[in-house]
Amino acid sequence: MKKILSLSLIVTCFAFFACSDVLELDLLDDPNSPTPETADLESLYNGVQLAFESVLSAPQFFTMQLSRQRAFTAGNVYETAWSPVAFDATWRAAYSSFIPDANAVIDRASQTNQLFHTGSAKIMQAYTYVNLVDIFGDVPLDEAGQGIDVLSPMVQSGESVYQAAIALAREGIADLQANEAAAPINDFMYGGNADGWIAAGNSLLMKIAVNTRDFSSFNTLVDSAMYITDAVADWQFQYGSNRDNPDSRHPLYIDSYEVDDGEYMSNWLMWAMTEDKTAEDPRARAYFNRTVAAVPLDNPNRFDCVFSILPDADMTPDHYTNCDTRMPYCVGSLSNGYYGRDHGNGNGIPPDGDIRTVYGVYPAGGKFDNEVFASVLNSGTDGALGAGIHPILTQFMMNFYRAEMAMEQGDVAIAREQLEAGVRNSISKAVGFISRDQASLDEVFAEDLDGNQLFGQSIKDRLDTIAEPYVLEVLQRFDDASDKMEVIGMEQLIASFGNGIEGYNMIRRIARPTNIQPAILTTAGTMSRSALYPAVHVNLNQNATQKTFLDQVFWDTQPASLGTCFN
Repeated sequence: MKKILSLSLIVTCFAFFACSDVLELDLLDDPNSPTPETADLESLYNGVQLAFESVLSAPQFFTMQLSRQRAFTAGNVYETAWSPVAFDATWRAAYSSFIPDANAVIDRASQTNQLFHTGSAKIMQAYTYVNLVDIFGDVPLDEAGQGIDVLSPMVQSGESVYQAAIALAREGIADLQANEAAAPINDFMYGGNADGWIAAGNSLLMKIAVNTRDFSSFNTLVDSAMYITDAVADWQFQYGSNRDNPDSRHPLYIDSYEVDDGEYMSNWLMWAMTEDKTAEDPRARAYFNRTVAAVPLDNPNRFDCVFSILPDADMTPDHYTNCDTRMPYCVGSLSNGYYGRDHGNGNGIPPDGDIRTVYGVYPAGGKFDNEVFASVLNSGTDGALGAGIHPILTQFMMNFYRAEMAMEQGDVAIAREQLEAGVRNSISKAVGFISRDQASLDEVFAEDLDGNQLFGQSIKDRLDTIAEPYVLEVLQRFDDASDKMEVIGMEQLIASFGNGIEGYNMIRRIARPTNIQPAILTTAGTMSRSALYPAVHVNLNQNATQKTFLDQVFWDTQPASLGTCFN
């Protein structure tokens, strides 16, 4: 079984040197911040893993908003929502930190034939290049990471970067298969399990094949069965619960569980999970934590609904109901207390912090929604204390990949089979996280008519009973649908919560689900199809030319407009 290590253990990897003679130190080098030239291999490898986490988390502010996993509040108009400087952190995480350090690990470990180190570093590097293409399009590759030797690296076509990523992933898999040396001392994602990394590498190749519609390669990988087929092999970055020195908690937990009100959840996604179907989605209690049982209407100053003072279904704009006659407006659910923001409402922030729904126990390591309905702005003392994950590539993602690709190839039976597996495995994953928040399971949320205390565990037990009706309703929708990819798209988007790039990629691949919430203003323009190049690239690279947010990445073959509901 995969060994999961928390970031709270990572601090040990920074105690690098015991100096026998302080006079021998080069005063120009900080012994507590070793460089690739001075660090030992294990310290370098630890740093690469931490830098990889930044590669994963930095783009989330962009991809989660566009995929409706959180509310799009960066602005009211796509074209002006994000400036180039907004993407500096993403660029730096990849090109200034991760890629050169990964190269150093590969070079150093190759000299001693420590192929576990080289193989896993190559797979992380391949994922990073794929991520960069998916976000920006054409990006530097061959000339990147050369330091002062190449100050202004040229960009290369996204397609050529993808091909390089494929080669890197295959090399990494071959290294891991041939390795005879010891595993890294600290492998934060697979605990020294080479088979786990091999499955991750093959799953990355499947992701690439899905994006590029390479059916031959995809089917060959499926037949090999060497990808992630079990949740114990899920590729995920595990966060810890340490609050200080260093703060190892999930970024989304830090967002919502300290003293600030945090980001707005997506009204549409909360509605899609709790009111779109007859059956309740059991994952909603893991994804979201409500602070009120019902959204109160006693204070109109709390709201910024754009088209009305208070949330009023009768004031739902026409372009919402054209996408879905039941489209939520201003709140996720008045009666059930799901309160976030509509897509593209980038207006000022009213005094609504006391009623905002926040991130839950999955994947953020927050609080399980046990109907206590209380504030969680308690300096990081609620829920699972931030010990969440970033789901990189998982068993249920592979199920949805297979469902999508089967549908594209006209195999309805396999598409249905994999849709069902994806929903079940996603539910199992998310609901399984609730046990990380034992305090909420032990917490009393009410009393019954006889005065007996009711504990959070009883709500968890109820979730186990509603999973089956939910799955059956999804399958019935699939059977009845004239556009079966619509059902796959909806469920794939819901399951990808916590990994914004998965949802964003899917939307650009298949332009579904079509009942998605559009921007609240009809003047918002066309949804961003890629990110602008960062300021650090455009301003400092003599060979750089800025692109537009309408530029499509090479594998995005959908029309320039995905449809009015995506705008």
